[in-house]
Amino acid sequence: MAAGAAAQAPERKTFELSLVDGKVAAGPGTVRVRRHDEVELRWSSDRRIVLHLHGYDIERTVAPGAPAAMAFKADIAGRFPVTEHAHGVARHHRAVLYLEVRP
Repeated sequence: MAAGAAAQAPERKTFELSLVDGKVAAGPGTVRVRRHDEVELRWSSDRRIVLHLHGYDIERTVAPGAPAAMAFKADIAGRFPVTEHAHGVARHHRAVLYLEVRP
């Protein structure tokens, strides 16, 4: 029974995400974690971009030479977009990645 309990323990999950022209250059279009995991999304970008993780209400600005991280405990289950916030242009609220938090 202890082995089963250990398998369900929350984990620390770190994802390195590189954006090229506002899109994830390589890797998943969806990041999947379990509820209660400690999550860190580490962002780098070839241009200045403001990112917003919906559901967790985290916003970060990423720029060349100025990476940023979104660190949080995944306490809310669901599917949440990380969107680009570029007010006044067509890219406003365009999803660059999805976060899935499974129960």
